Amino acid sequence: MTFFSGDVNCAGAGLVHDPSHPSDHKTMYQIITSPIVAAPAGNYILKMLHNNRLLYVPLNGHRSTHEVSDTKEDMMEIFHTDASGAARELKKLMGRRNYAACVVYDPDQINNGQQQQQQHGGSNYAHSIASGGSGGGSSAGLSKLSLAIDFVVQGDGHLPAPTKYGPVIVPHLEFGH
Repeated sequence: MTFFSGDVNCAGAGLVHDPSHPSDHKTMYQIITSPIVAAPAGNYILKMLHNNRLLYVPLNGHRSTHEVSDTKEDMMEIFHTDASGAARELKKLMGRRNYAACVVYDPDQINNGQQQQQQHGGSNYAHSIASGGSGGGSSAGLSKLSLAIDFVVQGDGHLPAPTKYGPVIVPHLEFGH
């Protein structure tokens, strides 16, 4: 399950998962972005939200604590440098105008397409999409969809060049794995 959220005026990505089962189908990803026109959050708010403690969801599910349990909350450190190129102290949330660009893909089809392209030359992408993602003309369809999410962040100045961070990969997770 993946949550897309916004209106917090910052960018970030996190997940709630069982650390002992990294490919568990119950893993939940959260993608945080904001409207490109929204003013960024203040530094104090970002420092408050940028928690470096380990957070676990206790068995009763009521509140996060530092006690070890089977469910952990993690934020991903994807913002190592600022849009200006300077190193950042807070790497989990970016307090700048931003948006997220998402691409849905099937890793198996990409791997098959690359192998076919190497064998036969040319691109098989258009045929793969037109045939429901099967790549070979059959009607098997796309079976293991994953997400690739890039964050595009506005830089400083009058006409700033945007900076891309990512991709954050939300993998296909199967029941029982």
